Amino acid sequence: MAARPMPAACAAQTVRPHGAWAPFLAIGGALAAVYGLWLLAFWPGILGEDSVAILHEVEQEGPFRSGKTVFWYYLVRWLYGTTGRVEVPVAVLMLLCAVIFARMLAWCWSAGLRKTCLAGLVFVALAPHMTAFAGTLYPDAVFAVAACGLLFELWLAVRRRHMGGASLAMVALALPFAVFTRPNGLVFLLPALAALAFVPGRARWLLGAVIALWCALMAAAHRAHPSQAQEAVYPMVVFETVNFLRPHAMNDLWTRFAHMNDPWVLDEPRISAATLDALRRHRPAESMVAYSDPAYWDMLVFHPDGPQVGGIPEADRRTLVREFFRYNLWHNLPEFLGSRMTVFMTAALAQGGFPAVTYAAHVLPRTRSVSTYRRFDVQELERGFIGAQKASYRWRWLLWTPWAGFALLAWALVRGVRRREAALLIVALPMALQCGAIFLLSSAGEYRYLLPFFVLPLVLLPALALRHEAPAP
Repeated sequence: MAARPMPAACAAQTVRPHGAWAPFLAIGGALAAVYGLWLLAFWPGILGEDSVAILHEVEQEGPFRSGKTVFWYYLVRWLYGTTGRVEVPVAVLMLLCAVIFARMLAWCWSAGLRKTCLAGLVFVALAPHMTAFAGTLYPDAVFAVAACGLLFELWLAVRRRHMGGASLAMVALALPFAVFTRPNGLVFLLPALAALAFVPGRARWLLGAVIALWCALMAAAHRAHPSQAQEAVYPMVVFETVNFLRPHAMNDLWTRFAHMNDPWVLDEPRISAATLDALRRHRPAESMVAYSDPAYWDMLVFHPDGPQVGGIPEADRRTLVREFFRYNLWHNLPEFLGSRMTVFMTAALAQGGFPAVTYAAHVLPRTRSVSTYRRFDVQELERGFIGAQKASYRWRWLLWTPWAGFALLAWALVRGVRRREAALLIVALPMALQCGAIFLLSSAGEYRYLLPFFVLPLVLLPALALRHEAPAP
């Protein structure tokens, strides 16, 4: 009897890693070529103030801390501290992004999801702003790409109830960048641990060994070089507390015409006395309001003439946090929710600022780097990339925004919960936690914080396309 032909959907599920080598090499080579040309044009890469901070931490080797994680410190120390060249870590980060992108896209191509592969290549991996972020000495791009690359491999493993050599290698590569590059990356350790319950046999032990090895290395790194990563709660608390201090015209009217309200309505102050005392011990409240911005806390902490709330003593910081959750939040809940929406939408619509492609010229003289600004002087190539970036920027509300990632995340959450699909939930739950934490705790409307959701369609579009297939039992 002749064997029945295998349906295309089932064939997609049985794709083996070795079948994706040709597409992987082709896509990876194309990405590496474009990223390499970009780096030649903008040598030694894009540098910003966060770049200055980590370079100084590496160069000084003293008590100074940049506010970045210990993994990011040791990565830059290894790649920059041993060479003195900023382009080395930038090139390595761009290559890493290209490899992880190529893995996801090549799998889609080999699985027959050709349109998904081409759309992801053009609109995500080769998007002008994605290329620029990948070439910036900030952890955000590699964090976004590695987090989605890690979730992609875990989705495959849980769906198949198996993890092959290619997936294990990608997990070993992506996991430290996804989990340890940014403080909020620790949430991605949870799906990696959860995947152990779905991967049987030798693969389970190997995956567990990869997780244990990286965790042990990071524990040792913390002991050797204790980091002071920027906390999330205090910046949000002081940012929103200063927002609460802004004058309200209607409140002033009610104060002038007290008979318009019942007496007890005006008796309760909007800000607790302990909060005002803690702030006034540092700077006058009027000074803080003068330097407040609806979407950024930077003016409060970094402006040389501003209140520099980062210098508030630790005891007063604890008072501000305690009073915020005990009193101030509940007496200003509409203002808080409105402010959260302003910050989030500023980030989602890419309305904030970005490091200029020429800012490296101002950064390099402030460091000990031996890198040469625009070493290759390929002005035509530089103008071409800048033209593409400008065109993309004009349509950033459509081309940059993470709405596709949010929509797919909502679908994955609903379907995963309703059908109890572990493969979908292992992707959707940590990303939902990320989204909620960014909404509630972010103190700046930075687009780069939402970059993982821009990359997320590369994980969830294959899941959507293969939704009618039955996962492995």
